[in-house]
Amino acid sequence: MPSLRTDRVIEDPKAIEEILNRAPVGHLGLSWKNQPYVVPLLFASKDGNIYLHCSDSGMMMQFLRNNSLVCFEVEEFLEIVPAAVPCKYSNTYRSVIAFGTAQILTDSDEKTAGLRLIVEKYAGEEVARTLTKDMVEEYRSMLLHRSTVVFKIRVDQITGKRFETEKTNVGTAASGG
Repeated sequence: MPSLRTDRVIEDPKAIEEILNRAPVGHLGLSWKNQPYVVPLLFASKDGNIYLHCSDSGMMMQFLRNNSLVCFEVEEFLEIVPAAVPCKYSNTYRSVIAFGTAQILTDSDEKTAGLRLIVEKYAGEEVARTLTKDMVEEYRSMLLHRSTVVFKIRVDQITGKRFETEKTNVGTAASGG
């Protein structure tokens, strides 16, 4: 679906990837039986795929197993833009929305590689290198005693959007497009 504000569209794939790499949290949108559901998650992206993980049971897995079509969103809130009239207040931002199909990873090597990408993003490369296939396969959460599911979104469509002022646009490559 085309953006109403074509002047705010980010077309540069590198700029979109940079926003994904900087965003600390993504929001996964799911739907099943006419019920929407949005979940904030840690994630990583690589080669046109978005990698996520969760428990092997619960509401999110129920939704995913019944409808693998998903939407994923991240944003960078930059600042409030005040105005003389309250209804004209705005904010500056950068955002990315992706549509695709979620695929639960069952191959141990692919599952470990996906989880390593997530660990590397949040804990660094050194920590990620310590993650083994056995650790991934044997892990059970202490609280719930459930295993970890790693899945990827095969992105079919991805768009970026931004609204920036001179102040928020200084020194950012993500404003391109």
